Amino acid sequence: MQVVHSLLQYNCDAGRQWQGPGGQSCSLLGVALRHGHTALLPLLADVGAVCTRDDLADLDPELASAIAGDCETSILVRRLTTEPRSLQQLCRQRIRSRLSCDIRHEVNWLPLPNRLRQFIVQV
Repeated sequence: MQVVHSLLQYNCDAGRQWQGPGGQSCSLLGVALRHGHTALLPLLADVGAVCTRDDLADLDPELASAIAGDCETSILVRRLTTEPRSLQQLCRQRIRSRLSCDIRHEVNWLPLPNRLRQFIVQV
């Protein structure tokens, strides 16, 4: 969890998707799901990670039933796959995508109130 948190603080692209070995779409959030790291889901969702249908289709049946049995996690996964992101989340994601890995320094140059700067940097 600490490694992912550090990578996100240095502005890694949490929304990136790539082709899996079988040609299916794969995402960072899907990798966290497949390995049962459900504690990472809210953090990844906040910084723009996406969950694809392929991510859900590739889940181990035992893990899928465990996720379905956990009300909070199943609601989060459903929200990530069916609902659009909030304007607030989309704006943070877009601003972060334009900044380099030195996000804490660069955000200070933006003509924004301090509270918004903190929101952009917060992970």
